[in-house]
Amino acid sequence: MLYLLPQMFGSLTLYSPIWILVFIASNILPGVFFLVGLSVFSDHIEIKPWQYLLALTPVTLASLAQLMLAINNPASATVETLAMAAKVAVMLLELALILYALFIALKYWRNDLVAERRFIRGSVISFCSAYIFLVIFVEQLLDVQGSWLLTGKLGLLALLATGLNVLLMQIKPNSMFEPPQQVAEKSESHEPQLQQLEQAMREEKLYQQEGLTIARLARHLGFGEQKLRSLINGVLGYRNFNDYLNYFRIEEVSKQLLRPENASTPILTLALNSGFRSLSSFNKVFKETHSITPSQYRKNHGITYK
Repeated sequence: MLYLLPQMFGSLTLYSPIWILVFIASNILPGVFFLVGLSVFSDHIEIKPWQYLLALTPVTLASLAQLMLAINNPASATVETLAMAAKVAVMLLELALILYALFIALKYWRNDLVAERRFIRGSVISFCSAYIFLVIFVEQLLDVQGSWLLTGKLGLLALLATGLNVLLMQIKPNSMFEPPQQVAEKSESHEPQLQQLEQAMREEKLYQQEGLTIARLARHLGFGEQKLRSLINGVLGYRNFNDYLNYFRIEEVSKQLLRPENASTPILTLALNSGFRSLSSFNKVFKETHSITPSQYRKNHGITYK
């Protein structure tokens, strides 16, 4: 809203209170978008202090550059050069934050089993990215001007605001962010598919396959991808496909860690054999499940690594 004030009331007086608010809003928007992308569209990620600082960097640099110009008025050639360099750095950083937020949304989109959240990933995040990218890259970086640009910006913003509000009014409580309180009852119609899915996981151990996607699993089982999503989310209660796979992977590793014949086998080997791609991701999921590290888990059960 603050960002659009100049479009509604014309040019603002330099360094007036409203001008300062508009200046802050326009420079903090990409950072906020970045934090929203991390918090809403990436599962099990807790925003760290350095990520907050990174989100605040563009508005901080822009403010320092503007303050430098205000103090040195008229500005010398050196000051103008530094201010211009800061402006370019701000625009490049803002672009990087936007593109990374879009990357996060798309990266986790495929494995998201919550229909409402998948819709937001594909639509709202795209509109936000297009709008902010149009403003920063086309208008500021390329310095393109024209009435069509203003029409495009306001049109995208209108679509975004209208679509977002319509969507949020239709979303069920706790359907996007909270774990489901209960799952659907397993009716007789679900039993054949559940048994087939259980067999694929426990007997065929498909979770060990590297790069297994929900589409590949659906083709293997012989029924539609949407049906499989509904089954894993609505009946079994999982909100993310990786969480479902990791349940079986952790179960497998936990068994392997307690076998005496694996006492000399590195934990990394057991994790990779169970389908994990890296030791760090495995350690994170394992600790979330058992509240202790794999090494401590072995030690607590009397298994000493040789």
